[in-house]
Amino acid sequence: MRTKVIPFAVALAAAALLTACSATTASDAYVEQPMSDVAVDGAMAEEAMTGGAPAAPTTSQAQDRAIVKTAYVSMRVEDVGASAARVRDLVRARNGLIANEDSQTTSESPYANLTVQVPAADLDAFLDDVAELGTVDSVSVSASDVTAQVVDLDARIGALQTSIERMTQLLAEATRIDDLLAIETQLSQRQAELDSLTAQRTWLGEQVALSTVTISISPQTAIASVNAPGFVSGLRSGWSAFTSAIAVAVTGAGFFLPFLLVLVLILVPVLIVIARRSKRTPDPATDETAPPTDELTPTGA
Repeated sequence: MRTKVIPFAVALAAAALLTACSATTASDAYVEQPMSDVAVDGAMAEEAMTGGAPAAPTTSQAQDRAIVKTAYVSMRVEDVGASAARVRDLVRARNGLIANEDSQTTSESPYANLTVQVPAADLDAFLDDVAELGTVDSVSVSASDVTAQVVDLDARIGALQTSIERMTQLLAEATRIDDLLAIETQLSQRQAELDSLTAQRTWLGEQVALSTVTISISPQTAIASVNAPGFVSGLRSGWSAFTSAIAVAVTGAGFFLPFLLVLVLILVPVLIVIARRSKRTPDPATDETAPPTDELTPTGA
């Protein structure tokens, strides 16, 4: 019995040794395999399976709606400059900011156009405060739901961050130059895309947090009184037309009077000279028809 156990133990030891050698050989073969064939291709295959598609929104994301609100207010006030300054004070009081301002308060037709941003939660209260500054002609408020865009950007940003972390780990484990260049190229592309998406997400978040309000301020216009038509109104109109005609005639006479004086000064001497010459020159026709003086004397004389 003892002689049978010894060969069996020897066989078990040989089998264990062969198994250890096989495992060592397989492990060495895996380590010596190029990084570009295992790690890089594996990461690319995993990302291709996911497709970089955004994950489905969670329940909390679906409940929190992202709304972008904008408003426009047109109003008339007594003092444009003072009202514009008051609007600035209201914006600062609510921790808002003035995005753009175009105003002219010293001309005959003053105006002020302000584009401001206030917290979305304070939009209604801010509009009520602005309405107290004067007479509001029109108010319009619009809202745009951008929840889908926010969820999409968040999912893509999260996927890119995970991919960048994985590529960073592969870069630290790579030993060949070809692997390093391939991983760095992929890593730089993903980082640039992540920066772009992060900027878009930041801008969209600011649009949701701050509502944009455009305020157009103009001065109050006085309404002229119109008299009802009648005899008195016609008499006033006729008298006004008569006085206007007289004024036009007097103006015309004053305009032509200097010319008339010049003409008189020139024509009067000419007429006097012509009259004197006509008196000195005898009329030939009168001389031929008049009988001689001798023939008129009587014969007996």
